[in-house]
Parts: sequence; structure tokens; C-alpha cells
Amino acid sequence: MTRERIINYIALPILLVAAWFGLYWVWGLVFLWWLVPAVQSGQTFLVFEIDRAEDPFLFWFVVILWALFGAMMIAASLFPQYAPWLV
Repeated sequence: MTRERIINYIALPILLVAAWFGLYWVWGLVFLWWLVPAVQSGQTFLVFEIDRAEDPFLFWFVVILWALFGAMMIAASLFPQYAPWLV
């Protein structure tokens, strides 16, 4: 089993537990983690693959959206008094 597969098998229960207990900052980190390979490779996924060279507007829109979602989830966990939608 490769290192990547092992990490996936470890990450899945962690993300499920985080969702169950409402630990949104963990999901925020995942969104930010997805940015790194997307920007490096120029490919990301929404429903299907989005290639930066073929559709730069949609690629960057999705990447920026992931960055915003990640930052919002981390901020909501750090400052819950300003995140009433999590209640």
C-alpha cells in the first residue's frame, strides 16, 4: 500500500469524526490542502476535471472558492460568536 493510500485511509475517519462533532476547522484545512496540488498541477475537480489551460476563469474561480471556504471554516471555529450559521 502506498503512502498516499495510507494517508487517505487515516484521513477519512478523521474527517467523519470532525463532521460528527462539528469541528469545521478540520474541513477548512482540507479545503486549503486541496489548493496546493491544484495550483501546482493546473488541474482541479468540481464535478469533472477543470484544466487551467482550457478554462482559466472556472479554474481560478473554484480555487478561490475553496480558499474562501477553508478560511471561513477555520475563522468560524476560531470565532464562533461571529458565525451564527453554525449553530
